[in-house]
Amino acid sequence: MRLRGRFTIWFALAAVVPIAAAALGTRYVLSNNYRELYLRRQRSAEDMAEGEIARLRREVFRAVESLALPEGDFVEGLFVELEKYGGRLHQPALGEVMRLERERGTPVMRSFDLDVLMLLDGEGMVLFAPHSAAQGDRDRAPIERADKTRGEPVFARETIIKGPSTGQKLVVESSRTVRRGPYQATVVGGRVIDREALVALGQDKGVSARIVDEHGAVLVSVAGTWDPAGGGQVLRLPLPGEDDRPLAWLELSVSQAELETVLRQVSLLSVGAGAAALLATVLLGLWVAARMTRDLDELVVGAQAASRGDLDHQVPVRTGDEIGAVAEAFNTMMIDLKDSKARLVLAERIAAWQEIARRLAHEIKNPLTPIQMSVETLRKTWAKKHPSFDEIFEESTQTVLEEAGRLKRIVSEFVDFARLPKPEKRAVDLNDLVGATTALYQGSLEVERDLAANLPAIEADKDQLSQVLLNLLENARDAVGGEGQVRVQTRVSRPGRAVSLVVEDSGPGVPTEVRDRIFTPYFTTKHESGGSGLGLAIVHRIVTDHGGRIAVGSSSLGGARFLVELPVAGAGAELGASRAS
Repeated sequence: MRLRGRFTIWFALAAVVPIAAAALGTRYVLSNNYRELYLRRQRSAEDMAEGEIARLRREVFRAVESLALPEGDFVEGLFVELEKYGGRLHQPALGEVMRLERERGTPVMRSFDLDVLMLLDGEGMVLFAPHSAAQGDRDRAPIERADKTRGEPVFARETIIKGPSTGQKLVVESSRTVRRGPYQATVVGGRVIDREALVALGQDKGVSARIVDEHGAVLVSVAGTWDPAGGGQVLRLPLPGEDDRPLAWLELSVSQAELETVLRQVSLLSVGAGAAALLATVLLGLWVAARMTRDLDELVVGAQAASRGDLDHQVPVRTGDEIGAVAEAFNTMMIDLKDSKARLVLAERIAAWQEIARRLAHEIKNPLTPIQMSVETLRKTWAKKHPSFDEIFEESTQTVLEEAGRLKRIVSEFVDFARLPKPEKRAVDLNDLVGATTALYQGSLEVERDLAANLPAIEADKDQLSQVLLNLLENARDAVGGEGQVRVQTRVSRPGRAVSLVVEDSGPGVPTEVRDRIFTPYFTTKHESGGSGLGLAIVHRIVTDHGGRIAVGSSSLGGARFLVELPVAGAGAELGASRAS
């Protein structure tokens, strides 16, 4: 990753991390505070529910306690009639008692706010029960309940008649037996457990309450709308019957929706603030990084120019700080490099021409020796009037002609090397060029072609490139003697940058110790066949002029392997110096 990107990322992290930490801390504090508030509301709802149940039981207990007094108006008439008839009530006395109790009991129910009120004699005859159809029936269960509970309120199921409808309701009721003399009466009073009875539980809108039976069926929806997905903890308060086993359960749920809403809002606000801060930080970081790295980018461009050989490039100096000092030092270095390169090029040219002159003199000197010896032989045999002078003359002049031809060839190749024209580059399909060139050897040399498909075009002088391939093929043919294996390959060596041309053979190969000199002018290993040493030098020159490079190594066929890399059309930069591998 580039410096600008790293700088921007660190800049962004420096801003986002504190914001994220603050948001998480705020969310944590709010969560704890609201959770504590939730627990307080839960405890308050539980206390209120227990208080309401206790209030209902207390009110029912007091009402029945007041109605069950021996001298009370509600039971006084029953005792009078029992004493009058000796403890047994028969018609019409029973009907008269029921009428009197109905007249007295109905206002009593309203005054004590009771939904259930029953009066029974000692034998279980129901004398007053306006809430049900049991009036006139015998039922000893209330008497037994009164003996068991001694007036303590319990929860029970009662069939209630209310208007035209009849249904079973959950009630809290108290049963008490009162005695006067040998006679007794049982009073049962109760109140229906419904939304009106527990209206106080609906004051908190976040609290939901309902009453369910032992199987979970809902008997009464007391407060709110029961939402099992609200996230609150369900509290269960038992409503015990006469045997102290829960007859039903009062369930409470305090919603956490408010907590979740607040936390969601805090999270959204934190994300929004973090995103805004991140955007602002990134923009600021990009701006600061661009100003800081601008001069570094200029230095990178300058270094790239230097790698391409453009030593005239100068980096603008905009500041007087350390980066400006580096830019000035870079510019000074480029000037020094340019001067050094000029001196080096001059020295290399002088050294190269000196080497070429030395080798050319050596190559010219070699043919002069047989010419000189042939002329001296002719002079001696002429002076002695040698009888075989004609044969000697023919042989000596033939030698002179051959060596003169050799001199002419050396001079011609030197001229070709020294005056190699500048390449006229056009788009060239390397595969087509290989096909056309190797076709010239059909019948005289078997050349195996291994050409890559979809090879990109190169910018090259087609004639000069053909000369390169011809030279390499001639060397391969000389190496195998016309009977070995020669292979030509094309490949994409660097995708988008370069293609390669490989010529390899099964000959003896190039010795490792001479590979570094193989492209030097007038260096040759073909002394017996009269090689001039300029063929590979010309190949090297052409490849270099095309911005490519050439390397020599060992082939998998057992002989020499020449690799030529050439830049594809539009690649731009040169591939580097030729080398041996």
